[in-house]
Amino acid sequence: MNISEIIKKQEMFRNRVLPLQPSENTIPRKALRAISSDFEQRYSLIINSDYRNQRIRNAYAGTRYSEELVEAVEKLAMSVFRTGFADVRPISGHIAAIQVIGNLMKRGDRFLYVPVESGGYDGYTPQYLPSIFGIRGEKMPMKGWKIDYEKMHRLKDRFEAVILGASIFLHPYRIAEVREAFPSALVLYDASHALGLLANGEFQPDFNKADVIYGSTHKNFPGPQGGIIVGRRELEDKVKNDAIWKYYDNFHLSRVSSLGISLEYLQGHDYGRRCIRNSRALVKNLRERNVKMANEPEVTESAMFLLDYEDIPLISRRLEKSNILVDNIGRIGVNEVTMLGLGEEHMELVADALHLGINSKYTEARRKVEKIRSLMKKP
Repeated sequence: MNISEIIKKQEMFRNRVLPLQPSENTIPRKALRAISSDFEQRYSLIINSDYRNQRIRNAYAGTRYSEELVEAVEKLAMSVFRTGFADVRPISGHIAAIQVIGNLMKRGDRFLYVPVESGGYDGYTPQYLPSIFGIRGEKMPMKGWKIDYEKMHRLKDRFEAVILGASIFLHPYRIAEVREAFPSALVLYDASHALGLLANGEFQPDFNKADVIYGSTHKNFPGPQGGIIVGRRELEDKVKNDAIWKYYDNFHLSRVSSLGISLEYLQGHDYGRRCIRNSRALVKNLRERNVKMANEPEVTESAMFLLDYEDIPLISRRLEKSNILVDNIGRIGVNEVTMLGLGEEHMELVADALHLGINSKYTEARRKVEKIRSLMKKP
């Protein structure tokens, strides 16, 4: 099978499934076209350094519009997220985390993070990012899927940073309490799984009380695969300092152009609000069908929630046979179906399909998915 055939088969496959993986999304068609614009083959590298006794601003020629693009998209990001600065160059959410931690923390610093067993991101555990930078992480005290703020207040040790954010992201944070507990610490917010909700003012209206917010632009946020950093103006120079050659050189201008289109899209649509409403409606309908979900009775306040079965990989396989995509952790996200036009009134059908698939009623589930697909449209 040649490459074009593989691409065709992938697109045919995706057009017949019900996409419920919270780490995936779709993007506006205009943003998709931007990825294959002329920017795809171009470079721009502002270095402002000396080379052979001459001062060079940009290592490349023909970069007038490339520089305009980055500046315009960063201004858009600052407007959408209501922040003092933006950096749209990171090529993934993980790279954004590396840049923020690498530029704001120093060897020997201690930080708090959400433990993996409570939904936290594996990258903050000792063998990953801390091992790169020589920093030491300690697990936050948790009460189920929420931070135990009372115990956090009792922590006596000094921490240079608190990193909020999780891979199973069910609840907003009480950022004011984090600040009160650690007044001299950096508050960093990895919003990879809530970025689109924050942009639309949903879920965590006080997110700007964090010093720096960063994350992936292709999960809850409906943009191209990549990363973004936003935050307080006084931290801009530190965050951006020497990012070129430390964390990336080519930062993919076509991706930046696509991100800009997605930011413009969010300015004109209530995507975040619709995500929250769809999530609530789907949980309600699944509860009526006795589908097992973690964190009852709250389940979630965000656009994702978690199935609660003993053999989640088996459930995931059953659902894939039903043309429903749920990851092997059991996370369900409404990001993509919301972007594809489904609303609260459609969540009963989605719940029916999930219930049928979980119970191995594959033919009936696939019929239900086919009906749901007929209601979808690309943004």
